[in-house]
Amino acid sequence: MNSTLINTSNGSPACHDQQSSYEPTSIHSALINEIYDIPMIEISRPLLSILDEDKVRSLMETIQSVDSDQIPPIDVLWYEAPNSGNNYFFSMGGCHRWEAHKRLNLPTIRAKLIRTTLKDLEVYFGSSLSNLA
Repeated sequence: MNSTLINTSNGSPACHDQQSSYEPTSIHSALINEIYDIPMIEISRPLLSILDEDKVRSLMETIQSVDSDQIPPIDVLWYEAPNSGNNYFFSMGGCHRWEAHKRLNLPTIRAKLIRTTLKDLEVYFGSSLSNLA
């Protein structure tokens, strides 16, 4: 899997303005200001989501009626395989935002990329981690 982030006109990854100080954030991404549009198809969600349907429907309505900058980004673990340069993206949280984007057939989702290591991924996934080359 050799992923590419959506590019802006200047050739750099599509990056939104820095987050507003009032925007909710997680402990993992609190110090990360860059927000990217990541192709939904490139993100693996290895954990089963338990969804509140009312929350998903509400988010779908919100996504359709406001600028995307108003929707908090999800956290995405990003691993770049050193030998191949392949990018792997994993998301464990943001399940309601993810599902709302999926049901709306949106091609991308706003995300904060959290660079991770193979060792960290092995802690998360154990023996179920596939070979990331």
